[in-house]
Amino acid sequence: MVYNRRGWLRILEATIAVLIVISTLVVVYSNQPTRTIDLEEYMYNLQKKILLDIGSRSDLRANVLNYGDFENSTALENFTSMNVPSSFRHSIKVCDLSNGNVCKLNNTEVIETKNKNVFVEETIVSADFGDYNPKKVRVFIWEGN
Repeated sequence: MVYNRRGWLRILEATIAVLIVISTLVVVYSNQPTRTIDLEEYMYNLQKKILLDIGSRSDLRANVLNYGDFENSTALENFTSMNVPSSFRHSIKVCDLSNGNVCKLNNTEVIETKNKNVFVEETIVSADFGDYNPKKVRVFIWEGN
């Protein structure tokens, strides 16, 4: 029986070439840096999205401008809750811009945020078609228990 040695050598060469190409691709692919988003950047983007939605949607703007009502504050709280992941706690504060009130966490929230990272962003909602009554909206987000 006569074996065709050239045929077997070509098959062996082709197999080795394929293995070299595949191993090179695996090494190059595994050395690429993975893009991970850090917590601060994620929270910043999340808060900006929430505040942008509040500033641009007419129903949420009306809730901010008429914030004294329980119904309006509940609507803003529900909207924020829908956008914040369940592993985080949040608070949304609305205060008058004209009289210089400072939007800050209440005492129980301050105690809850002790030794935790608190992420804060704010925006101003200035007017609707009615009267001019600017409000400051501040969103606080921190890690849950």
